[in-house]
Amino acid sequence: MSSSNQTPLLSYDIVDGSVDYKGRPAYRSNSGGWRSASFIIGVEVAERFAYYGISSNLITYLTGPLGQSTATAAENVNVWSGTASLLPLLGAFVADSFLGRFRTIIFASLIYILGLGLLTLSALLPSHAAANGFRSTDLPSSPVPSQLILFFFALYLVAIGQSGHKPCVQAFGADQFDGQDPQESKAKSSFFNWWYCFMCAGTVVTLLVLNYIQDNLNWGLGFGIPCAVMVIALIIFLLGTKTYRYSIKGEEKSAFLRIGWVFVSSIRNWRTTPSAIAFEEEVRGTLPHQSSEQYKHSTKVVFCSCQLVEDLSYKALFLNKALLAPNGLKEDGKVCSDGDVEEAKALLRLVPIWTTCLVFAIVFAQTSTFFTKQGVTMDRSISPSLDLPAASLQSFMSLSIALFIPIYDRVLVPIARALTRKPSGITMLQRIGSGMFISVVAMIVAALVEVKRLKTAQEHGLVDLPNVTIPMSIWWLIPQYVLFGVAEAFTMVGLQEFFYDQVPSDLRSVGLSLYLSIFGVGSFLSSFLISIIEKATGGNGRYSCSETQEVRTPLLNDTVDDCVDYKGNPVCRYNSGGWRSASFIIGVEVAERFAYYGISSNLITYLTGPLGQSTVTAAKNVNGLGLLTLSAMLPTSECQSDSMSCSSNTLQVILLFIALYLVALGQGGHKPCVQAFGADQFDRQDTKECKAKSSFFNWWYFFMSSGILVSLLVLTYIQDNLSWSLGFGIPCIMMICALIIFLLGSKKYRYSVKREGNNALLRIAQVFVAAFRNWRFTPSSIASEEEGRGTIPHQSYEQFKFLNNALLTTDGSKEDQKVCTFRDVEEAKAVLRLIPIWTTCLGYAIVFPQSSTFFVKQAATMDRSISPGFEIPAASLESFSSISMILCIAIYDRLFVPVARALTRKPSGIAMLQRIGTGLFLSAVSIAFAALVEMKRLKIAQESGLVNEPNVTVPMSVWWLVPSYVLFGVADVFTMVGLQELFYDQVPSDLKSVGLSLYLSIFGVGKFLSSFLISVIEKATGGIGCYSWFDNNLNRAHLDYFYWILAALSVVELIMYMYYTRFYIYSRDERI
Repeated sequence: MSSSNQTPLLSYDIVDGSVDYKGRPAYRSNSGGWRSASFIIGVEVAERFAYYGISSNLITYLTGPLGQSTATAAENVNVWSGTASLLPLLGAFVADSFLGRFRTIIFASLIYILGLGLLTLSALLPSHAAANGFRSTDLPSSPVPSQLILFFFALYLVAIGQSGHKPCVQAFGADQFDGQDPQESKAKSSFFNWWYCFMCAGTVVTLLVLNYIQDNLNWGLGFGIPCAVMVIALIIFLLGTKTYRYSIKGEEKSAFLRIGWVFVSSIRNWRTTPSAIAFEEEVRGTLPHQSSEQYKHSTKVVFCSCQLVEDLSYKALFLNKALLAPNGLKEDGKVCSDGDVEEAKALLRLVPIWTTCLVFAIVFAQTSTFFTKQGVTMDRSISPSLDLPAASLQSFMSLSIALFIPIYDRVLVPIARALTRKPSGITMLQRIGSGMFISVVAMIVAALVEVKRLKTAQEHGLVDLPNVTIPMSIWWLIPQYVLFGVAEAFTMVGLQEFFYDQVPSDLRSVGLSLYLSIFGVGSFLSSFLISIIEKATGGNGRYSCSETQEVRTPLLNDTVDDCVDYKGNPVCRYNSGGWRSASFIIGVEVAERFAYYGISSNLITYLTGPLGQSTVTAAKNVNGLGLLTLSAMLPTSECQSDSMSCSSNTLQVILLFIALYLVALGQGGHKPCVQAFGADQFDRQDTKECKAKSSFFNWWYFFMSSGILVSLLVLTYIQDNLSWSLGFGIPCIMMICALIIFLLGSKKYRYSVKREGNNALLRIAQVFVAAFRNWRFTPSSIASEEEGRGTIPHQSYEQFKFLNNALLTTDGSKEDQKVCTFRDVEEAKAVLRLIPIWTTCLGYAIVFPQSSTFFVKQAATMDRSISPGFEIPAASLESFSSISMILCIAIYDRLFVPVARALTRKPSGIAMLQRIGTGLFLSAVSIAFAALVEMKRLKIAQESGLVNEPNVTVPMSVWWLVPSYVLFGVADVFTMVGLQELFYDQVPSDLKSVGLSLYLSIFGVGKFLSSFLISVIEKATGGIGCYSWFDNNLNRAHLDYFYWILAALSVVELIMYMYYTRFYIYSRDERI
């Protein structure tokens, strides 16, 4: 191709006004856009996680461990919140005038991390409240001065760090889209919506997880996690350095100086008449700008009665006097240009909007202060042993925002666009006004709910009992939170876009900081209002709005049998075990599954991509994190553009597989023990804890699936679109965090006391050895021995009769020290009874790996586009399994089990074996449906002439695969959780970890069998001149045949399972 033909493409690819990290012209094809914005959105999600991890529950910490009154705490929260919202003005000034946004973000992040670190340290210091076992429902205690000073110093360091972080990150993200490019301009218009959507998703996690940790576990941990998250955020931000676009500063003066000079010049020329200005414009040949008239009209749409706007718009004309030099001299060097004057007017026009939004900011401040304190007094129980943290209700705001923004962007905007003929549907000011109206409704609802709460407290005689829970559900507060969330989706996003769009290009960060300052001033005004009302209503013996009274609650001192604490002392029930300890362990499992699925879910893509393995080899191979990250960083051989695969670096392959098997080795000790240790935190002898334990396995899988969901949505995108080393490095960091979290809970755990005597494995082995030695003994001699001992045969006595021979010695003598006990024999039988279940579940385990291997490869060939510039990663479809698990577990535990319990009269609703069988049936249906979908995909590929075009997308939506994933998710809820509970419950108490490892071994063996089956089919179908069922070109392969084989295998397996379970006898707890 000639150079003349190339030049236009190169000129189009260069982004005007932007450079890359080396100062060279930035190219559109390899910088900016959603690729760079995804890094920045990730950083913002982490920062909001950290910020709301502090602010959302701050009032509880101030009124609890720091011992402040409700009014004082609310004032302090509002003052800090106001400072944190006003300081961004300073951070934006520094960024736009001196350091630039990129450097400001880095320096601000370091200050942020320092503040969070000191905050964690202050929470770990011993305090009077901590010494007395403070909980969120307790009344204030006296603060420790040194702790108070350190805490507030750290708190305001966080505010300083946020001042440089908050305005710059969002502006820097918007800078990644070129407003001159039509496609990027459309993406930029949606950027603020999706920015707020993902930010709220991060906030939801904070409110659900961190608030619970802070209220029920440890404030040091609750503040330490945000610190660790901010460290990760900084690393993520730096990793994107090479992809960012950096704006070029103009050679002219700073925008601050230019605008400042306009005001100075206007004041100097205050005596100049309008005729002199008109004459100057006529000499210059310039036409008067229409901004004032436009401003009047657009503002009247929302604030039609606002005389302030009209007056300001008229008075802004005095800025035109800056067009003349002092004393009428035409000294061009000191005369402001039309552009400078219009920039000053643009800022001045924002003042009425800024002012009229202050009331919204005052109202907004109540959601994290008094709303939370209301929630503390109400019934927050979810289950008999689990209370919802009051501050977690704020998550409903974030959820409503996260749900409403896609509806707004994809439904409401197109409808409004069709009606108004405006590209954005409604104007930014109309959007802001809509949110302000909804906030009024939300506050009215909040007032009505509070009236009912006070009335309920009065009716139950609880006016003078502030520590007693009011019998009114906390769910009454949800409507006001949801309404506030919808109001935020209108007003907050509208203000962000408005203040970014309506300021000079050099002052984008300042524009966003002006938006933030609304909420800063609003917080100060809220604090001022509270102070006035407190003084007005709290004098002369009257009760103020936030009065608290001194009430003490007794502590329980009961111990748990067969358990000790971390020092080996008897453990007390009230301060150990239960959901308090289990939550640490569940958190560890979430992190571990995040790490594991961060590798396994997309491993086949890495093997067939950077390592250049064939599809069949990769599928077989799928069946140490630090080394894994290092292997991903090593350079791979270059692939030819016309080649379907590339050769891999030998050292990298060796290092990768060493690392992978180190991960497998680490998981070998982690996986079975963590779950068993979590179940050990509940006492079977206590009625409440026994009920909680029955739900433990459900919620364990629920939160585990949540961690997997995040991994599939985030890590697979990073691996596919950004960097494999980053995609493997994040799981490594998560496992470090998991270990820290686990160790922090050490003082809260219950540790089981080992039973005296031989190890359980040795006892069971001895039973088999003794039974083999005594194989010649007749049943009559065994019955005689039983009669002599006075033992009653167990229901399972007739099963595995040969093991009853172990009850006798070799010579028939009664040497008790050498004879196995009846309990030992029953333990051996219990393990032996699990073998048919283990065997018949192998078919399910063979089907299970396909969702992370061939399903992913199928998805990679299909149409995965969500929008013109964004494709969903193929491996992210596995998230639908996790979503269906999350939804199904909640429905199963809260809806299905109570209904089934009413019908069957069984505590668990249905038996464990029935639950497992249901899942086996669903897995067979799922793989059959997958076969049908693959048949359709192959047919479309053939009809479209793509059989020999493996790199061309098949025109069939990837959403066809979703039902298979959803069915797999529901099947997992039945089979996986059922197997976990069965193998934990039906083994001896000393072998709970071994029982869970037996359950896990089903899937280990299943994956080996899957790999073996693939190898056999590959050799049978891939001969000379034949196309294998697993050909690298999936359009020539026949995965549908393979799926039908698996479906047939699943049906056979289900029949065998149903046959064997007819004879299964459950073990009795008192026996083993």
